[in-house]
Amino acid sequence: MLLEQALELIVDTAPVNDVEDVDLDSCWGRVCSGNNPAVLPVPCYDQSTRDGYVIRAGHQRSNTGDPVFGIRGEIPAGPTGDMRIEPGEAYRIMTGGLVPELADRVIPQERCRVAGDKVIIDRHLLLAPNRFIRRRGSDIAAGDQLVEAGTRLNEVHAARFASSGNRSLKVYRKPRVAFVCSGSELVIGGDFLQPGQKFSSNHYLLKFLIMRHGGIAIDYGLVEDNTDAVESTLKSIIASDADMIISTGGVGPGKYDLFCDILPGLGAQILYRSLQVRPGRSTLFAAIGNKLYFGLPGPPSAVHILFHECICPALRKMQGCRTWFSRRTNCFLSHDISLKKADVLCFREGCCSAAAGGFEVRFADRNQIPNCFVLLEPGVKSYKRGDPIAVSMLDP
Repeated sequence: MLLEQALELIVDTAPVNDVEDVDLDSCWGRVCSGNNPAVLPVPCYDQSTRDGYVIRAGHQRSNTGDPVFGIRGEIPAGPTGDMRIEPGEAYRIMTGGLVPELADRVIPQERCRVAGDKVIIDRHLLLAPNRFIRRRGSDIAAGDQLVEAGTRLNEVHAARFASSGNRSLKVYRKPRVAFVCSGSELVIGGDFLQPGQKFSSNHYLLKFLIMRHGGIAIDYGLVEDNTDAVESTLKSIIASDADMIISTGGVGPGKYDLFCDILPGLGAQILYRSLQVRPGRSTLFAAIGNKLYFGLPGPPSAVHILFHECICPALRKMQGCRTWFSRRTNCFLSHDISLKKADVLCFREGCCSAAAGGFEVRFADRNQIPNCFVLLEPGVKSYKRGDPIAVSMLDP
């Protein structure tokens, strides 16, 4: 199956999770459902935007003809009780201080002259367009929707909700993702390996990919290449409350690749068994009741690519995100590429960086951490330095 066809099938099959309430302290990284109107207006009171004097019309005049106001007291930032201001009066006020009802404007302190218990103001300032008062609700009205549904919340969103008095939010439930790595040769932890054993890197790769992309990782460890062991593990996962199941290994045509034979007997509807991509040709996608199942090949590079390209869209839809598919863009190649075979779409780990005139990309070296995948199109065996090429960006 072509990748584009597979992606349509995946997002059509993936459900959108239900909505739950979370405390504001726990909202970071969650996806907003949109049912979160502002509790309070912002600002929640008329407040001064400058240090100075807040005045009300009805002044006397000085010898020079400039208006004079009697200083009634001081308004610091913070609770001040019921402040009243009469015509011809002024309060010294701090930035953020509560502007009394019926006050006309704030005059910045550098534009005022204080003489004892009076403040003298240049007459033209009474006609200035800027009153240096932020009116209640001028930024956000109570009941306003602060964040569009489908937005993944960050620290700026949290601050906005906090300012409007929202202590809890409605967000989409995180997908619960069960994962298991198959292979009799695999080991998790320990200090020593027996001959023929290797540490399971996919175990940690999957765990942190799931967490990074908004899921709850449910670790089912390792399973040997044994029919009874694979069947028993799958039955346990299917009986759990997981929304999605991911396995690595055991989906190819080899003697010990058992998952394809076992899954139909457990009620799985296999929707595809291979993709026209490299790496990751031997992969499957199935529905088991209301659960999604992804069977990935064993090589970690294939797991990383297929998770990003196929599983992330499902996770995004389940979390209520507005956009599902991985972000692709064009970069310029920083080196030549020559391929022996170009029969299917090929992904290579890449490093994208800013350069004169745009962005350039190159294949990641063996020990480099990629920030994108380079897409090598079928039928194209050679690329020249400077050629535009499509890349799939890894989410920051």
